[in-house]
Amino acid sequence: MRRADAASSAPSAPPAAARPWRRPRPAWRNLLSSPLRCLPDFLIIGAQKAGTTSLFAHLNDHPAVWMPPCKECHFFSGPWRPLTMYRGFYPTASTRRRVERTLGRRLLLGEATPYDLFHPRSPGRVARALPRVKLIVILRDPVERAYSHYRHCVRRGTESLSFAAAIDAEPARTAGEAERLARTRFTVSDSHRHHTYVARGHYAEQLERWLEHVGRDRMHVAIFEHLFEAPGPALAGIEAFLGLPTRDTAAAPRRNAGSESQPMDAAIRRRLAETFAESNRRLERLLGIDLPWTTP
Repeated sequence: MRRADAASSAPSAPPAAARPWRRPRPAWRNLLSSPLRCLPDFLIIGAQKAGTTSLFAHLNDHPAVWMPPCKECHFFSGPWRPLTMYRGFYPTASTRRRVERTLGRRLLLGEATPYDLFHPRSPGRVARALPRVKLIVILRDPVERAYSHYRHCVRRGTESLSFAAAIDAEPARTAGEAERLARTRFTVSDSHRHHTYVARGHYAEQLERWLEHVGRDRMHVAIFEHLFEAPGPALAGIEAFLGLPTRDTAAAPRRNAGSESQPMDAAIRRRLAETFAESNRRLERLLGIDLPWTTP
């Protein structure tokens, strides 16, 4: 019943090449019934290339969770759109109640858009639209994340430079883009989205921006390396945070993993490790944990 409603509540995801900034849009029939539709209980907000697709798949498979079939709605990190459009991705309240009677418990609604963590306007937009929403963040070694992000852009055709050249070009490519996005709610920036390999790895400042709008008790931070090296406890922690019945999980479903056929140059790895050293220490102080990718 729940999956049947999912099919009627949002369109199937089109091919990646056909999904620009305004992707995806709910069916028009869902917009007409928008006042009757629900809003999400939780969001997976990032980071990009840190296992969000795998977590999306894991939670989407939970019987007490409903998520749109299209990952990355980009509602809060795209051009401004009315909340009625966002509601169109979700089931009606009556359908939700019907499913909950079958389940015998509350049905949680969620979605995953990893660009939300990095977009400067997303925290305020989320706080205004979803004042009680829970947030899930997954963080990955920023050096590995940067290279995975770069390889992803090469595969998608949005990057033609070498990794070293792309890192060197990042400041010029993205100069002023975050400020422009913060000022104007209708604007978008391809360079801010695609070419921020290093900037996205400075996690502490991104989390601090979110914590200005959302209480720490409504944010769960997971570590990518834990999620795949010891998935049971990591996934149980996420499910407990959401108030879901936990399941025995031998391994996290690995989705959207990049190719390891071209390892990172050792000199670039050392350079990036130095770049992120102070940011990592700041993140450890913020979270109160030792990160698996840092050394004493």
